[in-house]
Amino acid sequence: MSLSHTLLGLLSYKPMTGYEIKQLFDCSIQHFWNAHISQIYRELTRMDEKGWIVHHTQEQTSKPDKKIYSITDTGSTEFMKWLQDFPDEFEKVERNEFLVRIFFASRIDKAALTYELKRYIRKAQEQLDKYKQIGTGIQTEAESGEKDAFFWRMTLRRGVLSTEAAMKWAEECLQLIEEER
Repeated sequence: MSLSHTLLGLLSYKPMTGYEIKQLFDCSIQHFWNAHISQIYRELTRMDEKGWIVHHTQEQTSKPDKKIYSITDTGSTEFMKWLQDFPDEFEKVERNEFLVRIFFASRIDKAALTYELKRYIRKAQEQLDKYKQIGTGIQTEAESGEKDAFFWRMTLRRGVLSTEAAMKWAEECLQLIEEER
């Protein structure tokens, strides 16, 4: 997946600053695509050079000036072309340092492993809590007539189910460790 195409998609909703794009990232698609603010600004510069977006500067008196980015017709065409070209490979193998450590866990203390699995479960629960907040936001958007909310719920549901499955896996690992003692 291309960050530039993700940004084009977000800008297809409305013109935004880089900061607003990052906020939208964090409250909507962060559970399946993440970007740092520095990556977003770097990519916005490239997209501007390609003519996919334009920006105008809004002067502010007590703060630095804002750059507000908008998608161009060329950018809309590029986004629609990308959007309709689904990948052959649906899921890519990700690098997961936590799982690599579990793979080699016979070499570490079981108490330390138990602690880390419990920490993993707590972090997963925190993620589920974030998803609940995102869901509330999506519901508000749906009630205001946002037609895309239906599809936003689909991606959120994927995140919820994946996180719940990861928690269940970690709980099973804890149980297996207890039984092995």
